[in-house]
Amino acid sequence: MARALCPNCKRPKARCFCRYIRPIANHTQIILLQHPDESGHPKNTGELLHQCLASSELIVAECIDNTTDLSDTALLYPEQPTSNRLTTQPPVSPKQNHHIKRLIVIDATWRKSRKMLHLNPWLGTLARLQLDTIPASRYRIRTAADHDQLSTFEASCYALQQLEASPALCEQALRAFDDYINHLVSFDPNRR
Repeated sequence: MARALCPNCKRPKARCFCRYIRPIANHTQIILLQHPDESGHPKNTGELLHQCLASSELIVAECIDNTTDLSDTALLYPEQPTSNRLTTQPPVSPKQNHHIKRLIVIDATWRKSRKMLHLNPWLGTLARLQLDTIPASRYRIRTAADHDQLSTFEASCYALQQLEASPALCEQALRAFDDYINHLVSFDPNRR
C-alpha cells in the first residue's frame, strides 16, 4: 500500500513541509536549476524555497539550453580557484546589484553542481554573485565539506537579502527553515 502524500508538496505526510512555508516578497527572480536527483529528495530544500518565493521558477534538468537574454542575470555560486575558473566574468560588486533582475541558483549536491556547470557552459558566462558574509549553516542534515557551503534555501535567502538590501526579507522563512530542519532531524536519532 502506498504512503499517503501531501497534495501540495507531494511528500509523505510525516515529512510534509507545507506548514513551514513562509512568503518571501522577493523582487529579484530566483531561477532554481535543480538536478533531477534532488527532485523529491527528502532532504532537498530547493522545493521549499520555491514555494516560499513570490518570484521564482523551478527547472528540473541536468542540462538546459538557454535562449533568453542574460544581461540582467547572475549566478549564485562560489568563485572557482583561478586554475579551474569556469568564467571570465568578475563577481558582481555591490554597485551592480541593482542591475540584477534574475539570479540562477543550482540546486544539487556540490559534486553534481560542478557537473551541471560543465554541462551548461553558458552558466560560466554569467557574473557570479558572491555573498558578502557567510553565516554558519543552519542545515545540519547533510554534511558539508567546507564551512562556507550552505543549503540552497540558506544561500538563496542570504543572496536575496544582499541583493535587495533588506536584511529582514527572509528572516521569517529562515526561522521556519530552522523548525523544518529540527522536524527532519527528529527522524534521524544520530543527528539530534
